[in-house]
Formats: sequence, structure tokens, C-alpha cells
Amino acid sequence: MPEKVPNAIKRVSKQDLVGLSSKSERLNLGRGREPGWLDQYLTHDATGSLRAILLERPPKLCYRCLVLIKRADREVEHFLLDVLPEDFDRLEEITGEALLTFTRWELMEIPLSPLPAE
Repeated sequence: MPEKVPNAIKRVSKQDLVGLSSKSERLNLGRGREPGWLDQYLTHDATGSLRAILLERPPKLCYRCLVLIKRADREVEHFLLDVLPEDFDRLEEITGEALLTFTRWELMEIPLSPLPAE
């Protein structure tokens, strides 16, 4: 049983997200986007990232994850999705040069909120 949130950033495909969202639906876990929405608004070859941010317990031990992925209209979608630890572990980790490339993409694509002048 996990005691803390893993540091890994995982690569997810559209198919991964549809499957994970469907499983979350069946288990009454949190999901920011329904499987049908993902199927409609993501391209077939869409690839994004999934990062665990919280360890949740009820109704089932899971990680609350932040998903970042480009929609078919080229806009970046970000939402939360609860993922079981065993499903999180089986996903491919983004490492090395791919992590650097992903970080650059994320910094260029994700809008940042301006800080107050003070």
C-alpha cells in the first residue's frame, strides 16, 4: 500500500485516458473528463502526461492525478483523474531527453497567471 505520492511523470495516450476514465467511472472515483468526451475531443494519436499530486483513500486508495494533453483543436486540456496505484505504475515514465522536451512544451503551452505587482 503506497504511503506517499510518487514523483514520476507518466506518458498517457488517448486510449490510456479513455480506459482510466472508464475504470474511474466504474469505481466511483473522480474523473475530470468522461470517456465519451475524451473520445470525441482528443485525436487518435494524442499523447500527454499524467502526474500524481495527492494520495486519496475513500472510496478506494488511489492517486489524484493531473493530466495535460492537447485536444484536436490544438488547445491544451488539463484536468484531474483518480488512478489506482497499479494502473499508475504500469504507465511509461517520461525520463531523460523526453522529460526535458516535455517540460519545454509545457512551459510554452500552459498559460501562467500573472503575479500581483507587490
